[in-house]
This record gives sequence, structure tokens and C-alpha cells, in this order.
Amino acid sequence: PVQMHQSGPGGRNMATSNNPRKFSEKIALHNQKQAEETAAFEEVMKDLSITRAARVTTPLLVSPPPTSL
Repeated sequence: PVQMHQSGPGGRNMATSNNPRKFSEKIALHNQKQAEETAAFEEVMKDLSITRAARVTTPLLVSPPPTSL
């Protein structure tokens, strides 16, 4: 009799999920996704720092309120 492999997470065959080539592809995809997320995060942080820098410098460009004598 032929033994059937039990399905692993996500319904995948456990024998193919342990294939080194598939595993290395998964690592590569994970690394690519992480790099994209890191780039997006850095872009948001750059925009945030530019916005914060503009908020700090903007009051310096506004004239002070008139003083009464």
C-alpha cells in the first residue's frame, strides 16, 4: 500500500514544503518583502522628518505679534 503524506499548514504537502529549493525560494521572497516594507517605512520616516523640520522652522518665518507701548 502507498502511504499518503499528511497536509501541512496551508494544505501543502509536507514533502514539498521541506524541499530545500522551495525553502530557499521562500526565504528569498521573505527577504524581498522585508526589503520592500523597510523601504516603505524609511520613506514614511523621511517624509515625517521633513514635515517635522518644516513645522519647527515655520514659526521662525512668521512675524512676532505686535507689542503694545
